[in-house]
Amino acid sequence: MIGGIAAAVALGAAGWFAYMKLVQKGVLRYNRWDRRVRGTLGPGQPAPDVEVVGYDGAPLRFSTLWRERPVVLIFGSCT
Repeated sequence: MIGGIAAAVALGAAGWFAYMKLVQKGVLRYNRWDRRVRGTLGPGQPAPDVEVVGYDGAPLRFSTLWRERPVVLIFGSCT
């Protein structure tokens, strides 16, 4: 009986590990709200010069900020 329980736990752990690896590779989505798309930008690569709209409604290019000082972009969730 103990062997059967151990086999079931090992099989469940292996299945979970395989599932999480498929999620990491982008084959499966983690949940139905996950809308991430794997991009081509990697760690250490320069970010593209993007134009965004500031809080005051004026357009802002990242290159203007890079001239003054380093820029750190932080993306998060408000949920």
